[in-house]
Amino acid sequence: MIVIMSLMHPNAKEWRQRSVYQLLIDRFASPDNKPCNVFQNKYCGGTIKAMTEKLDYIQGMGYNAIWISPTLRQAEDVEQSYHGYWFGSFYETNPYIGTDEDLINFVKEAHKRDIWVMADVVYNHVGNCFGDDHKVDPEKYSCIKPFGKEEHYHKRCDIKSYDDPWQVINCRIAGLPDLNQENPEVKAELISWAKWYQKKFDFDGFRVDTVKHIDHHFWKDLRKETPWFNMGEIFVYNYDLIRDYMTEDQLHGAFNYPLFDSLKYVMGGGNSMDAISNRFRQTQEFFGDRIHDMGTFFENHDNERFLLHFNDPARFENQLTIIHMWAGIPFLLYGAEQDMSGGPDPDCRRALWDYGYDTNSRHYQFIKKLNHVRNKMQIGGLEQVELGQFGNAYAFSRGNKVLVVLNNQGSGNDNQIRVKAPFESNSQICNALVEGDCINVGSDGFVDIHLHSGEPKVYVRQKDL
Repeated sequence: MIVIMSLMHPNAKEWRQRSVYQLLIDRFASPDNKPCNVFQNKYCGGTIKAMTEKLDYIQGMGYNAIWISPTLRQAEDVEQSYHGYWFGSFYETNPYIGTDEDLINFVKEAHKRDIWVMADVVYNHVGNCFGDDHKVDPEKYSCIKPFGKEEHYHKRCDIKSYDDPWQVINCRIAGLPDLNQENPEVKAELISWAKWYQKKFDFDGFRVDTVKHIDHHFWKDLRKETPWFNMGEIFVYNYDLIRDYMTEDQLHGAFNYPLFDSLKYVMGGGNSMDAISNRFRQTQEFFGDRIHDMGTFFENHDNERFLLHFNDPARFENQLTIIHMWAGIPFLLYGAEQDMSGGPDPDCRRALWDYGYDTNSRHYQFIKKLNHVRNKMQIGGLEQVELGQFGNAYAFSRGNKVLVVLNNQGSGNDNQIRVKAPFESNSQICNALVEGDCINVGSDGFVDIHLHSGEPKVYVRQKDL
């Protein structure tokens, strides 16, 4: 298995069968578990070695892929770069989190468990260099390796309007030096580095940062040279722009930000299920079968946690259910399994060791059941069919294997629906999330489903449990 994966990169269709656990290395596992004050915006002590020791914890939830935060050495080694997105030396591992050998060993240990590793990469920008006064010098680039010359960057300007495509491509995000991919030297070096990085550490795919800030020509040239799966971050809430980048000659996949946006208001705020239904129809229209190559999520490291505003286990479990059962590749941000809350960055990046690694917690076990269904039934790539909206409930199927019913009423509210099932008439089906919750499909192919206290349900054939 390991040899095959080293020679043949997993393709998009193979990634469809994976469930991904997202983590920030500095915040996931530490050798000493010292308390972490996220508002200091500094390293808290998480390491690659400690992360490796927690692989069984991740695997225990049923995850078979991990998205790790960037591992490169950061510009000026500043402590505020704990997140990893301020690249300084492209060919060195960040000494705060570990060594090359630590990272190689982590990937090997993951592969032994049939867990794939998705590395986080940034082609758009780098970190800032300091002047003699130890403050940021926006015109200095000498601390960046191998991009230490002024001509490696776009002329300095800051993005004032995201409605201006020229600014989005050519100007700086948060004052960070913007690499000039139109420069043949820069483009060639970035592609060469990507190939080196993947090969050295044997990564199975890349999560690609800030995609919309780079011209399409670069992505087309990159695709020709990098055959492994590239999942792009295109942070917009409409599918038009996402489709522009998620093409056969650019990115293999992209995160489903429009669905993420709708889930906040539907599953959290109790808004109409129409929004989710509309998102499904839109993705079918825009992407067809490639809907299965999109990343489904309801939290990430850039946005506040769901439980900050909607501290209701039923609503939370509906969120967990939809991202794991919906067409696409599910991504779960570390800590959700331990009910981690938090506001916008940096508060959404708390240390998991401050919460603990309880494998018997309610939502660790809940997620384990969801992934058991995904993995056993191999639903990645199976057709998704909308079965109907029923007030505060919404039902859909995945092939003829799974029936999913969602509910956004929250705890304390019951609901009853009648829906056409994707199973044989007069057969018995069971809710994979609650032991003993079984019902019979009628002779007409319909089932009557009682939703207790806002719960979601995931039905499979009784024999498939």
